Amino acid sequence: MDTERLRALALPLAALLGAATLSPPDAHAQALVWEENFDGPGIDGSKWIYDVGTGCQLGICGWGNGELQYYTSRPENARIEDGRLIIEARRETFQGSPFTSARLKTEGRMHFRYGTLEARIKTPQVGNGLWPAYWMLGAIGVWPARGEIDIMEAGSAAAIADGAANRRIGAAVHWDYNGSQADYGQDYDSPTDLHTDFHVYRMTWDPQFIRVSIDGQQYFEFAISDIEGASLHEFHQQHFLLLNLAVGGTYTGILAPEGVTAPLPGRMEVDYIRLYQDAPGSELYIGSTAAAPPGRFGVYSEQSGLSGALDFGADADLFLWHNLTPMPAAPFEGGEVMAFRASAGQWFGMGIVTDYRNMSNYAGGALKFHMRTTTQASFKIGINTSFGDSWVDFVAGGPGYGLVRDGNWHEVTIPFSAFYDLDLHAVKQMFMLVADPPAADVEFHIDNVYYQSP
Repeated sequence: MDTERLRALALPLAALLGAATLSPPDAHAQALVWEENFDGPGIDGSKWIYDVGTGCQLGICGWGNGELQYYTSRPENARIEDGRLIIEARRETFQGSPFTSARLKTEGRMHFRYGTLEARIKTPQVGNGLWPAYWMLGAIGVWPARGEIDIMEAGSAAAIADGAANRRIGAAVHWDYNGSQADYGQDYDSPTDLHTDFHVYRMTWDPQFIRVSIDGQQYFEFAISDIEGASLHEFHQQHFLLLNLAVGGTYTGILAPEGVTAPLPGRMEVDYIRLYQDAPGSELYIGSTAAAPPGRFGVYSEQSGLSGALDFGADADLFLWHNLTPMPAAPFEGGEVMAFRASAGQWFGMGIVTDYRNMSNYAGGALKFHMRTTTQASFKIGINTSFGDSWVDFVAGGPGYGLVRDGNWHEVTIPFSAFYDLDLHAVKQMFMLVADPPAADVEFHIDNVYYQSP
């Protein structure tokens, strides 16, 4: 789902990896470790979060695929109905896009490595122009090096050309092979139209293989045991789940609204999803059980009485992205301080990177830190979550949130409500600073950074 398909180019490599042997999956008992039956009154925010927009806010307009829809979090596009998740694509002008739909994901809520993932899904009538997908992305890294596993997608340009749009499904994997994108996919043609009923899509994933089946009929197999030789590290790390219904895009071969002739509204329905695990090396992350306790959470702080804190070198690292040079300085508190000098004429930035952090108990609270600077240059303070980067601007003469640029220490308090599109269930960089090239050299001293709950 994240990029144009280049399967034909990847087939020789995938074949060398033994990807097409299509042997039957191992049959053995596994324990149910996570399930979603969609039996509540609404979509469960502890299990799902929405991607919203066109992808332009992330620098991937059309979600990297030339898609035509605007994803929303409205019930018109995603809701629970009779114990099923409904994702509905609609022909309507919304925020400048000619269609709307929805894309849900478990990022920051449920990630796993190895197991059997099963879902009962009814696809819409896809031809021509609808693109339903049930898939996964790696929880760390930048695509394609994070890895992608497409368990089921339908509506491909080839299927449309062959008159099989509503009978053909595909599965695929995408990864980084020695610095280049690698892809492998296989298709399955059903004897009957798939949109007329529900079907069970099952993925089995272990240290040796990724396999996918429909109603017990396997249609995809990919060998992943040659980790070093085939550069397959992505498929041995945790992934999260996504469900979406795109309109148009490179996969469908339809890049203009007038080319979409599929019946609209179109509905993708999901009855249940179940995850089973028992394989050696299996991992499961459930965000709702990992919420940081309320209080004061130390991001870069040595104060006493914290309810929790990052451990640099273990679960957190400080990255200097560009044009920042550490300098000696006296801390505001404790024995450590982040003090940097940036040269004129070049952008600069830094970030505190962590594992996924569930900071949902801090919703309604604030990011607090002490800063000392004299620069009048503009800069941004940000947080990275499952929605991407979210920034608050600091412009000379604008809101300072307590900052005074007089060279003395001042406490800065930014309410989390001031950040745009912030998912505190899935925080990946807890503190960032970035700026465009300044006209003169600048210095920043930053200390005692923490999250304060309401």
